[in-house]
Amino acid sequence: MKFPRFCALSLASTGLFAAVPTMAEEQASDVSILVTATKKAVGEDLQGVPAAINAYGAEELASRHVQDLQGLTHAAPGVSLDQIGTFRGVANFAIRGLGVNSSIVSIDPAVGVFVDGVYQGVNSGAVFDLFDVGSIELLRGPQGVLFGRNTTGGAVLVNTADPEDAWSGSLRGSFDGPVDGGRGVGAMSIRGTINAPLGENTAFRLAAMHVSDGGYFRNLANGGALGKAETYALRGGLSHGTGALRIVAKGEYFSNSGDGAVTQNHGLYSRESFDLGLDNEGFIRARSWSGTLRADYDLGHGTLTNIAGWRRYMQRTNNDIDSTPSFLFHSGTGLNQQQWSDELRYAGSFGGLDLTAGGYIFHQSLRYTEDRTIPPGAMQFGGGRLGHNVYGLFASADVPLTATVKLGAGLRWSRDVKDAALTFIRVRPACSVISGTCPVTGERVAGEPNGLTDRRSWSNWAPKVSMNWTPDDQTLAYLSWSRAFRSGGYNVRIATPASFLAIAAAAGSPAFGLEKVDSFEAGLKWQSANKRATVNLAAYQSNVANMQREIIQASASAGTAQSIYNTADTRIRGFEAEVRYALTPRLSLGAQLAHIDARYQWVLFDISGNGSIGTEDYALEVPRAPRWSWGFGLQHDLPLGASSSLSTRLDFQHRSRLALTDSNVGWNRAGDFLDGSLTWRAPLKGVTLSLYGRNLLDQVQFAFETPVGFGAGPFSDGNNRAFDPSPAVGTFAPLSKGRVVGVELGVAF
Repeated sequence: MKFPRFCALSLASTGLFAAVPTMAEEQASDVSILVTATKKAVGEDLQGVPAAINAYGAEELASRHVQDLQGLTHAAPGVSLDQIGTFRGVANFAIRGLGVNSSIVSIDPAVGVFVDGVYQGVNSGAVFDLFDVGSIELLRGPQGVLFGRNTTGGAVLVNTADPEDAWSGSLRGSFDGPVDGGRGVGAMSIRGTINAPLGENTAFRLAAMHVSDGGYFRNLANGGALGKAETYALRGGLSHGTGALRIVAKGEYFSNSGDGAVTQNHGLYSRESFDLGLDNEGFIRARSWSGTLRADYDLGHGTLTNIAGWRRYMQRTNNDIDSTPSFLFHSGTGLNQQQWSDELRYAGSFGGLDLTAGGYIFHQSLRYTEDRTIPPGAMQFGGGRLGHNVYGLFASADVPLTATVKLGAGLRWSRDVKDAALTFIRVRPACSVISGTCPVTGERVAGEPNGLTDRRSWSNWAPKVSMNWTPDDQTLAYLSWSRAFRSGGYNVRIATPASFLAIAAAAGSPAFGLEKVDSFEAGLKWQSANKRATVNLAAYQSNVANMQREIIQASASAGTAQSIYNTADTRIRGFEAEVRYALTPRLSLGAQLAHIDARYQWVLFDISGNGSIGTEDYALEVPRAPRWSWGFGLQHDLPLGASSSLSTRLDFQHRSRLALTDSNVGWNRAGDFLDGSLTWRAPLKGVTLSLYGRNLLDQVQFAFETPVGFGAGPFSDGNNRAFDPSPAVGTFAPLSKGRVVGVELGVAF
């Protein structure tokens, strides 16, 4: 059925009418938001941290109906937390124009994801469904000193709920899905937690989740629903405190299975629609096991903290790369990844001096295998193995210079060591990198090696200097300079070895090099004495040297060729503004604005793909750096008696057109994104009923878009040009969900 635009707006406008004040203003809330991003002995007030940070507690996440990290992609200025779409759950995060634009597992992120203090070594599995989360912190800008490598854009900190010393529990069930004609079916989910004290100093917490998605999209090739998925997760936690020592241990199991990538070919189908047709719906099967052990010991003058983490992730996929109802190009992949890490740090205060110092070690091993079938040719096989070790030492200190001025300084030393064994993806007898049967030595045919082995290491120093000024209890101004790095590495998806080997020979290495970012930032934070009004401003410039990018080109033999190179030096500057104001204790308004001006300063590689480096390359837009984004939000609570209320939430963001590939052939139109919810808190304590909607204006957006030489249709025009709605032949463009409306019932005790 048709779901007119005014119906989408009606859910949000209910909040506007309900927001009319009906009582005298009362004193605003005195609650502060504490963040862990500074790694100090105790959490700090968000407004007192001299950095651009957004923090969301459990109640805020519930009111937004955030089901995964992608649900916060429009919540903060200059932040994009999208999936890559090629494989479900793979992060493609970007902050302030710095991010990953690839599903290649061996390219390190520019926005690091940390779960309970543990760095996630690959983007795979980072954007699956969330459950029982205590808080999420979004750190904008380089975080090299405290969080190390691969945080040149920023960091996302996910803190799952810890066991507590009181009985509690919750159960939430929801159903949501498409309401527009020509789409698929809905999704059901159930999430539950139980927390139990096991004695005076010991507590246990158990959380579980099941999501059953029937498939949001409609496959025009067979008329069935597409995008089906089944997700299960279980997490257990145990905490114990004895005197000065507190230990928290957590373990988690996760499983996801369902259809492969939901993709659109823009040669056959309009990019303004959700129409698509696949002869191969594909599949994904992913499982992970993880554990963390955190110990905090109070030394009196400070706290000694150790965080140990382990994770194992396995994934198998099959996708219809040509994205058509015909068998033209299909591909399967496999990934086995395992990591462990340990961080030991001290955080203490000595008079006015705040000191944090520690050491870090990380080990990761992964095996990636891929097969390609392009009829009538024979199957292609290849991939790569990678071993990765990281060692780091860091220290950060804040020293008062006067009663209102504080100097901050930090330094981190890191060393990365990577061992690679690569098998080029070519026609060869069936083999598997995971099983160890793919060759890396010898020749496939005369003059073409099967692959290569290599080992490289990179060491660097990442400093930061800042100056903070607090003229009064409401105001904080800061200036900072920092340097951060993104690890060099190897491409495990080499499908055109001749061109790769030629470039590697010219560069003197088959590895791509470090990416270095120097960032300058100035910020102002102000909050009124009664905490009703908050204003946060930030301006920055990031100078990026040897930017790592993925170059994508259609290939007659390989279907598509994806190469990773250090392509350019780039200058990114911008500003961000956030304003929040509580008109009454029950009505609050917010607004945000971000501007990103990203330009290539020195181009080192033919980014445009026209055969030479020239003006066309310099004119290209940096991917995932929308020039403007702005939005507003509204939250209102209407009493319905002594123990009942109706809460309304509205969140809107506009985002400018943005490139999805370095050549700008893949792109998204400017979008207007509207989310809203109505939540009734019943007289029965702990019972809530919510009606919510996401993407209520039904914007068509793509997680990614790459040209392929298959599937020519009525929209093909024979040319690949920047921001052209018509591709030369076809595209592989994973679709994001359109308008979703749902209902949720929750019980807490």
